[in-house]
Amino acid sequence: MAPRAAASAAASTPAEAKHVRNKEQAAAALMALPELQAWSAIVEKNSGGKSHGALIEYDPAPRLLNGKSYWQFSFVENSSDAAQRWESFLVSSSDDEILVEDASTDEVISLARWRREKHPAKRTSIDG
Repeated sequence: MAPRAAASAAASTPAEAKHVRNKEQAAAALMALPELQAWSAIVEKNSGGKSHGALIEYDPAPRLLNGKSYWQFSFVENSSDAAQRWESFLVSSSDDEILVEDASTDEVISLARWRREKHPAKRTSIDG
């Protein structure tokens, strides 16, 4: 019976692998990015603690892109008056991939390309 149980467990593994990250885990992975941690600190410092960096889910339905499902979040500067978007991200629910929605070109780019081309670590305000 043990071999059957092992075979059954092995057979169920691929199905379970499709949802490696739930929404909360996706948000935590995104907020763990050094750029978002730095932006949060900058927002707090520039506002004297009146504004905070935060993630908002801009669509509760996962987005399907190239056969993969992604959670959709925006990093915002959150104040008592409004939430101003700095950047939007797609976080894969099936692996560690994080993509960035480039608002200027309306294309989805890799995290590596975003870092290389947009230099987010140098960003100090909503305007860049």
